[in-house]
Amino acid sequence: METNFNIKNLEIAFNYKNNLQLRRTYYVFKMLQLPKLVTLFTSISKGIIKYNLPFKYFIKQTVFKVFCAGETIEDAFKTINKLKKYNVKSVLDYVSEGEINEKSFILNTNIITSNIVKIGKETPGNYISVKLSGLEDPNFFKKINNSIFSKTRNENQRFEILISRLDLICNTAYENNVIIYIDAEDRYMQDVFDDITEHMMEKYNKRSAVIFNTVQMYLKDRLEYIDYLICDGKEKKYIPGIKLVRGAYVEKERIAAIIENKKSPVYDTKTETDDAFNLAIEKCLSQFKDVDTCIATHNEKSTLLAIDCIKKYSITNSESKVRFSQLYGMSDHLTFNLAKNGYSTSKYLPYGKVKKAIPYLIRRSEENTSINGQISEEVMRLKIELNRR
Repeated sequence: METNFNIKNLEIAFNYKNNLQLRRTYYVFKMLQLPKLVTLFTSISKGIIKYNLPFKYFIKQTVFKVFCAGETIEDAFKTINKLKKYNVKSVLDYVSEGEINEKSFILNTNIITSNIVKIGKETPGNYISVKLSGLEDPNFFKKINNSIFSKTRNENQRFEILISRLDLICNTAYENNVIIYIDAEDRYMQDVFDDITEHMMEKYNKRSAVIFNTVQMYLKDRLEYIDYLICDGKEKKYIPGIKLVRGAYVEKERIAAIIENKKSPVYDTKTETDDAFNLAIEKCLSQFKDVDTCIATHNEKSTLLAIDCIKKYSITNSESKVRFSQLYGMSDHLTFNLAKNGYSTSKYLPYGKVKKAIPYLIRRSEENTSINGQISEEVMRLKIELNRR
């Protein structure tokens, strides 16, 4: 494993894209640099969901192709196998947002368990992402958050059904040796998410982390929560799986806090979030014997810090103790250079029907527009590689 290498090698970064794919990615990111165009795209996308407007083909040929792995599981596995050639793993995510009925919850559970079995048999070493809001109504989570032990009889029954769905997923993952990343969502759901995920970790993470909880480091209470998880794991004899992310709902959280006349749960500045994220890396990797960590970041400084920590704490089994991950379509210079130099690295790989993927694509577009520096860097890297070719 190489500790001194050029993490910005663009020939390695974009080797997996042909010229057409590279140009498409370049023009999509150029579009994301234009706030008015992103606003128009967002309006069109919401119109497709609400009124079934006929713009799906345009979306499919642009942002969908850049950020998603296809509409079917067959499409997704073609991408998984393509990435595998470059020693890059995949975090497979079946995208089905906005459906809040029992039929969709059952269908999502069945699809996820089927995907786990398929990965375990055909492409071992890859991962599965699970959104709990795909297994139950977010409004239900909001209602029971912070009152987990005082639910009504009906709520208890409904909660137990949710737990049985997730337990089926986790047990299937355990039996097929597939790691599960349970996604984080809005803060108003996070306490109940944490409680559920801790329960699953205690049950299935006895020898190593099969189940990971996602920790959004823009939240002011997450450093304390990481300390709690590490202590809880030691006390109850399980290995916490901690996936570190900066977070994807900053503005939404701030607006919700204003509406509810509450103190904002997120840091006031990006610098504070960056500091918390980097401190979390130190906390987790210094405790690597007791914690398995996934560092999901597009930030070069955080990535290099993690590499330094691997060396600093003599983490010789970093393949299983420290993982890196980036979104499909973004920060290829990190993903492919890390993989080329022996680090366990993956791409978050959403797939599903275009219409169902639209909420995810809107988040990616709005999030990227709000971090203009990052988008400018993506455009610059793509342009350099196009010129080189």
